[in-house]
Amino acid sequence: MIKKAILILISMILIISTGCSNNNEEPNPGEENTTPPAVENGEEEPEEPEEEQPTEEELAQIAYDEYLEELESLENNRTETLGEFYIKLPKLSFEEFKNKDKPKEKVEAKGLFLTGSSAGMGLDDEDIQNYAAYVEALREGDQQKINELLPVIDGINRFERAVALAVETEVNAFVIDVKDDTGLMTYESSLGIVEEVNGNRGVRIKDVEAMLQTLKKYDIYTIARIVTFKDENFAVRKPDHSIQLKNGGVWKDYSGTSWVNPFDKYVWDYNIAIAREAALKGFDEIQFDYVRFPDNARVYNPITHFPGRNDREKDEAIGDFLEYAEKELTDYNVFTAADVFGLITKGWDDYPEDIGQSWIEMAPYVDYMCPMVYPSHYGEGWYGYAVPDAHPYGVLKGSMEEAIEKNAAIENDSLIRPWIQGFTAGWVEGHIYYSPSKIRDQILASKELGIDEYLIWAPGNTYDPRIFFPSEEEKATTYPLETGDKDFVGRTPADAVYEYLNAERNDRISTVYLLTPINDRVQNFKEFYENYKSKNLSLISYEVEDYNIIEEDKAEVNLYYKYEIASENEGEEAEYIENNQDKWETIKEKGVWKVKVDLENNVNQDTAAE
Repeated sequence: MIKKAILILISMILIISTGCSNNNEEPNPGEENTTPPAVENGEEEPEEPEEEQPTEEELAQIAYDEYLEELESLENNRTETLGEFYIKLPKLSFEEFKNKDKPKEKVEAKGLFLTGSSAGMGLDDEDIQNYAAYVEALREGDQQKINELLPVIDGINRFERAVALAVETEVNAFVIDVKDDTGLMTYESSLGIVEEVNGNRGVRIKDVEAMLQTLKKYDIYTIARIVTFKDENFAVRKPDHSIQLKNGGVWKDYSGTSWVNPFDKYVWDYNIAIAREAALKGFDEIQFDYVRFPDNARVYNPITHFPGRNDREKDEAIGDFLEYAEKELTDYNVFTAADVFGLITKGWDDYPEDIGQSWIEMAPYVDYMCPMVYPSHYGEGWYGYAVPDAHPYGVLKGSMEEAIEKNAAIENDSLIRPWIQGFTAGWVEGHIYYSPSKIRDQILASKELGIDEYLIWAPGNTYDPRIFFPSEEEKATTYPLETGDKDFVGRTPADAVYEYLNAERNDRISTVYLLTPINDRVQNFKEFYENYKSKNLSLISYEVEDYNIIEEDKAEVNLYYKYEIASENEGEEAEYIENNQDKWETIKEKGVWKVKVDLENNVNQDTAAE
């Protein structure tokens, strides 16, 4: 602007001086002076330069300055509205701000569980490198090197060994306790509410930010485990927010532990505040564990009540919490996960466990569903085994097929990342020793189905390096395995149609829901159920024949069926839908064959008297 003003001023001076020095002649009165101004030295008058536009970098800086001002205003408001749950928003650097619209890249986590005690141990780079060298020698079968390193690695702690595994093997993630099974923090929280309930006693990780920085140096993905509703510390100090006995007082489970009330928004805000702080410290992901009601519900349901329930089902409460958490953590740039009972891959609608966990209510609101499919936790007969613990490969294959089928029914689904068994269950009759190969079998069963992620639970946090040495056969195999015409659940298109019809015949509407394409039905299962039952259809007989693949993910199935449509008016005869040469289209959706059904044009009025 200053340059422009100077140029205008110079031009005016030139015009005035030229007019005054034109041979001292004045124009005749009334005559317009059309003589152009003189040009010195034969040069044309310079054009006025265009105003310089700000660069992209300058515009970004302006936007960043506005962001900082807005952030300061937000923080002032949040300190008042959040009160004891206040934790500041993350402050982006200039470079982070410029890239804020880029989605955070997901990591295929292959992770180990670590308690606060393990994560609180020191990390020495030399120790880590020595143990990594030992792992390399073990993989290569270099016995001389192994013998040389054995005395060296003797004093290396659990945490250093875990980091070394991430250096030398496929391991790339740690699940670290932040709020543990007793409700206590593993690092010192600055939250007012944590201090109020004395949740910082027994801190084991002295400098969590330094620890996380070290793990980042080794490119390790960090997951903060927050034990959510099994929180005796909070339940004891805030009894009004615990599960209540109908006759007064706080309910305790069979071990004498009090649980907080999962219907209580105050409890939600407490856990989300801790999640925000963990994200701010530098964790990449928040994992909600014990995100459920206590088990053994048939015993405590008659004697307890849950303030704030408002006629909701338990699984609605858990779904509502995860939806709320997802929204409240948006600004913290973290992924979210939920640990769930292995049983919910098979079950439907939280029955009969009644713990508040159902796949369709939870999966839409987290990035990862983490079913705890430990073979030792299944009883006789599960997946066809008398002792499931003795068949880790088969149990994982069966449970992951079920999880895939559930997930494929959800429009906004999550990724499946199973917890697998890394320990020997000595209490199980007929149990087996969980050698590295048995643990690897579980990884392999998931991998064959296209599930590349896993987390290993070992309470003692000791992990044999040989778990992570894939065989030559595994390394040479392409995953997921080629299934031909079958889907990841093991069905052909004809199998899918048969399962659909069999479910209709036996009134298993949940299976009908799972096998119906997402865009062909409503998403809410209760509404789907009501819509289906309102048709008054009854399948009388059916026969599935052959199928033809039309495209890679599309097929036609030849079949016969006969339905009865019950009359809504008493005394009127029923109508029938019958077709012995129909073709139903099936499509493969998210790796699972689904059935497209159109019966509207097949009503046969002539058979009404049959």
